Amino acid sequence: MTITTSARRGTPGFWPAMALLMMVWALRASVGFNIDLAVDPAYRATYSNVVKFALWVVPAAAFATWVRRESPIRALRLGLPSARALPLSAALIAVYLAGVAFDTARKHGVTLAVLGTALAERGLANFVGGLPSAFSEEALFRGLVLTELSERWGFWPANAVSGVLFVSMHWPHRIWRDGLGLGVFADAPALFAIALALGFVTWRTQSIWPAVIFHAANNTVTGIL
Repeated sequence: MTITTSARRGTPGFWPAMALLMMVWALRASVGFNIDLAVDPAYRATYSNVVKFALWVVPAAAFATWVRRESPIRALRLGLPSARALPLSAALIAVYLAGVAFDTARKHGVTLAVLGTALAERGLANFVGGLPSAFSEEALFRGLVLTELSERWGFWPANAVSGVLFVSMHWPHRIWRDGLGLGVFADAPALFAIALALGFVTWRTQSIWPAVIFHAANNTVTGIL
């Protein structure tokens, strides 16, 4: 199975476009984050999601339409997932999230029962609230980026490189907030691992939608306490 069915070898202009996008995001996630802090907390999440959609999904769709000359539905993997691939993908997601739950409980020094209670009380609301952000990230990284890189190198190298880009996307805000230190990069292995898993699920199902659900669920489990 491959993530692309075309004979493309990548689109000219992709790397300059990505470099520009990452520079814009670095500004937004650092000095631009002061705007977030000035927004009423009741609307801050909505504002953040709108900005992320505008800076990631809109450019990705525009690149697909006017540079790749391809439907964003296809280039960003927005179609329905392959039904045959869903059982394996669901099993992988379940096993991965179980491991995340154990690790989260351990880090917070609580039992799984305490974590389960928190998820029962607030998990659904957190999950639904996290879907827009998860969608924006998946549309870019497991949609356009993974598609482009897979056309160049095949899935596995592309998944690794798109994972590195995904990890690096988290750094500008943390460096701006905490300064440049080793702590900024402490969760890089975990971020890279989830990126690889999200890429695999997208590859198997030929759609980002299972990865969007997986991503939001992972963020819910890790952030519920």
